[in-house]
Amino acid sequence: MKRRERDLVTLFNALWYRDFPVTPGHEDVGRRAVWTTHIASIVKQCADLMGFFTCFESGGRTDAVIQTAQRKIWAKVEWEWIQPIRESVNEIEKLKESAAQSEVQVFIGYSREERHAENIERISSQWQDISTPLIAFLIEFQYYGGHRQFTDLRTYCIRNGTARQLRRQPALPWRVEDTRWHLMATQHSQSSLAPPLVGEYAESAEIA
Repeated sequence: MKRRERDLVTLFNALWYRDFPVTPGHEDVGRRAVWTTHIASIVKQCADLMGFFTCFESGGRTDAVIQTAQRKIWAKVEWEWIQPIRESVNEIEKLKESAAQSEVQVFIGYSREERHAENIERISSQWQDISTPLIAFLIEFQYYGGHRQFTDLRTYCIRNGTARQLRRQPALPWRVEDTRWHLMATQHSQSSLAPPLVGEYAESAEIA
């Protein structure tokens, strides 16, 4: 991987915890729109720290385009709440079609734990014969009472149909041991024992 690609991976994983929109005991704010805003904020912060510009909803309705100081496209970014295995999800195809226009493409999505291997296979199969690297950030989750409960944040680099995991970390900051978030969570009232509900309610878990 090139240095800037490694920088993006490191920054995204670190900034994922910054201004986290859900805290233990206040999980009811975890709605789809909240996570869309959180991701957009992270993408912009990454670009800012790398000395780049960010344009949202541009370049053929791409969620975000990261540009160099000379306004050259460095990366196109797409994110989607629904899992990649669903036929309705076309973000990977959109990134594939524009792969020649940038140095790297970025996908941010969600993956149910028991379907994770299928999600990776689905993304990889759509990235056959594409030499431009696709960096995929996938937030793993389980369902609890009809809500998503985030578990891990996994990062992959996919090239020519082959996926390589670069990093794996807890998706919730208070599950990272020896941090102030973890300390605050352990001090939280023991009366709140239910897992954090960080996702939008789904009438049918299978549709998400």
